[in-house]
Amino acid sequence: MVFKEAEQFLYSLSNIPRKEYMRDANGCDEYLPRVQFFLDILGNPEKDIPHYIHVTGTSGKGSVVHFLHSILHTDGRRVASTTSPHPTSIVERWKVGNAIMSKKEFVAIIEALQPNLDTYVRTSPYDMLSYFDMTTVIALYYFAKKKVAWAILEVGCGGMYDATNIIPHKDVAVITNVGLDHTELLGKTTSAIAKRKSGIITGNTNVFTSERVPTIRAIIKKQSEKTHSTCSFTNTTALSDISVTLSGTSFQYKGHTYKIRAIGEHQALNASLAIDIAQSLGIPHTAIARGIATATQPIRMEVVSKLPLMIIDGAHNLDKINSTVRTIQKLRQHTNGRLHIINGFSGDKELVPMITDLTTLSPESVACTRNTINHFRKVANPSDIQSAWNKLSTETRTDIFLNPVDALTWTKKNMKKHDILLVTGSIFLSSEIKGLLSQWG
Repeated sequence: MVFKEAEQFLYSLSNIPRKEYMRDANGCDEYLPRVQFFLDILGNPEKDIPHYIHVTGTSGKGSVVHFLHSILHTDGRRVASTTSPHPTSIVERWKVGNAIMSKKEFVAIIEALQPNLDTYVRTSPYDMLSYFDMTTVIALYYFAKKKVAWAILEVGCGGMYDATNIIPHKDVAVITNVGLDHTELLGKTTSAIAKRKSGIITGNTNVFTSERVPTIRAIIKKQSEKTHSTCSFTNTTALSDISVTLSGTSFQYKGHTYKIRAIGEHQALNASLAIDIAQSLGIPHTAIARGIATATQPIRMEVVSKLPLMIIDGAHNLDKINSTVRTIQKLRQHTNGRLHIINGFSGDKELVPMITDLTTLSPESVACTRNTINHFRKVANPSDIQSAWNKLSTETRTDIFLNPVDALTWTKKNMKKHDILLVTGSIFLSSEIKGLLSQWG
């Protein structure tokens, strides 16, 4: 088996009928038991990992995972982590130390799992595992084989019924914040969503959050008390002197000065949350400072060229778009260049609120496109994206492109040397364009 065959096999499991959490969040009692059933067949690799950090939240959870991974690795700990979705290749979902899973390792794992999947189908009282169920199982199987001491798992969606919540224990449970996203699955209010995300607080653990809204904090604290867990809130008043440039973000937190590669005030808050968690684990300040300074944040306000300035960004909900807009406003204080946007969204997103926020940037042009050409994923209709832009920003020139590559070509023709390009709305869109942008001279 070669890599493409292994990858296709994993994707192809989606053609087997099953209940799907990302389509139906009602009657979720089956989702975690089916994952456990398969892990039992594999000999319970999840039990061979001594320490877990479990991270959920509407925004910032991927960034916090990257910060924590870098900090623990800098401190000399044998650490692994999962993030999703992947920026360019599926193997980027799993990282041990400084290295992502190799394609050779991925093939070996799929070959090992195939006969066990046959056993699952023959004996399981449940339906087929989902794609995210499988990527979670792969993580636990791989990390156990690698004999990691710490596994940092990013929740895919929600928390309570997410496949990552199958882990038998956790040293730390993290809820970055709670906003409105995946409302058709998690609930129509932030309170309902907070209850789902608080479902990762299981057993006696240490809970950390940078959530600021009192009613949401109360929900998180209530679940913490119910499970006899401690609950700590990031002290935002101790965060100050935030400076954002193209080279990164600097800030002061609790009397120390930090520098990170990630761009944006919101990243200073994410880093502060990671600092609190690291301190609770007894990691010294020097390792924390070095760790967050070297952490990379792919496709999160990632600068791939400075002249012209080109930024790829995976913001895909209103909270994240808000952060992107604030960051672009900061960066534009240092340039007079016009702004051009390539914009695509997933099919389950409410377009108008996010596009309304983006219009405050007064872009010169917007190329409206599909957020991916991957046929497995539902996309927002580029015509709907253009319609929203035309209604909300009559001065902006727009056009429609089914292929993101054509959207890039059109935008390139409209740009001048000192202009700015922002690709946003989806990690998938930014991923597909990233390779092309890096080729620009």
